[in-house]
Amino acid sequence: GKIGVNICYGRHHPLNWMMFGLNGAEIVFNPSATVGALSEPMWAIEARNAAIANSYFVGAINRVGTEHFPNEFTSGNGAPAHKDFGHFYGSSYLAAPDCSRSPALSRTMDGLHISEIDLNLCRRLKDTWMLRSTARYSLYAESLNNYIQPDYEPQVISDPGLAKSPQ
Repeated sequence: GKIGVNICYGRHHPLNWMMFGLNGAEIVFNPSATVGALSEPMWAIEARNAAIANSYFVGAINRVGTEHFPNEFTSGNGAPAHKDFGHFYGSSYLAAPDCSRSPALSRTMDGLHISEIDLNLCRRLKDTWMLRSTARYSLYAESLNNYIQPDYEPQVISDPGLAKSPQ
């Protein structure tokens, strides 16, 4: 199959996932070294959403354990200096384009995930759901091009029914 690799923090950017799909990926691996509360609530959702929206499989891979460093460092979040990033919560899994996913691996122990996948499922779901044929790629391209301009102003449409009435 055609493989893509979305490195760690890239999983937070939907356009990364979209570009792998538009370039023909059938499975995208997302190796990560992710800790704690900041992103764990998103972990079970992001790769699964990418698999569904882009009609490919996603291997969501996160390391386990805690890495300790000899020197203290700060993380820019106001917390005191520390010698580790925190606990890497593992929980690796495989997400499929049909909305299914495998059970996650351990949060605390190394593991090996082996799955048999049917790459024909990618084509079948593209033909069934037709997500690409209903997308508005030229509008997205124009909107993104406008957004990167220094004089960009967002389009804001207000509901006149919500205007405050004089008292």
